[in-house]
Amino acid sequence: MNRTHLRFQVDSRLATLLSQEYSSSERALKELVDNAWDADAERVLVTLPKPMSGESLVIQDDGTGMTEEELRRHYLSIATDRRSRRGERTAWKNRVVKGKKGIGKFSGLMAAAAMTLETRARGRLCRITLRLDDLSKVEDIEQLNIGLHSEPCGTDLNGTTITLSDLHQGLAYPDANRLRQILLQDYGRQDDFSIIVDGKQLAVDDVSGSYSEVEQDLPNAGKVKLRFAISDGKSGLRQPGITLRVDGKAVGRPGFFGLDQRDDFPPKLLRKLYGEVDADGLRDHITAGWDAAVETAEYNRTGWDTYV
Repeated sequence: MNRTHLRFQVDSRLATLLSQEYSSSERALKELVDNAWDADAERVLVTLPKPMSGESLVIQDDGTGMTEEELRRHYLSIATDRRSRRGERTAWKNRVVKGKKGIGKFSGLMAAAAMTLETRARGRLCRITLRLDDLSKVEDIEQLNIGLHSEPCGTDLNGTTITLSDLHQGLAYPDANRLRQILLQDYGRQDDFSIIVDGKQLAVDDVSGSYSEVEQDLPNAGKVKLRFAISDGKSGLRQPGITLRVDGKAVGRPGFFGLDQRDDFPPKLLRKLYGEVDADGLRDHITAGWDAAVETAEYNRTGWDTYV
């Protein structure tokens, strides 16, 4: 175990970027979830405290984590574009990178007085803590000393945990339902990235609006279950439509299964439709690349089009 000190490396864009404000505490927390996505995590756990409880807020992921050298050279390099170092996509899962401004690390301080980062990679655990009080006491952020705690850990352990403590009592606490709705827009369709907020995984019923479930046995398709919601928001959803899932895996892109061809279904309502249909009985009708259903005569006789 050892302790040392780190310092920020500041890019000339810092003043401009830090002047931007997040529209809500939930939007600020999404930045931390975006970091987990960029770290190729498959699972993120978000634990929110009860208002006025004094408890901490925790975001934990099972991503690649950071080595001590990455922490020094990359995480503490403020306002530099991640893409200039590593490209547009992540290394392992080839995901399109979300965090691009280099200031998402500060988003937690929008809701808390202290933010502790604990990261594990290659048999080493590193921990640093950022405090608003410390930032306010230095005229030049480059002169801020940041204590680094480092010690060995299991080589099979990886990932990052962000703990936000001393939450600002005067600000609105993050709301679990609103946070789910925001995260659902970007991550609700992902098969390899599950987000659990206060013990509940993101799902169709997290859309604010009316929610329905229908289950039915269809010829040649077996049991089929449809879950859908109609958003009550003023604008349309970012990814509207119904996703076909077979054996729990999304097939192709969301679609409307003919609803967009009907005169009695308003186009405005289509933009607010969000749903999933589970149809494991169609596995023999799915292409090898899981990108579409093979529309054969037998497939059409399942009654699927009537069901939707």
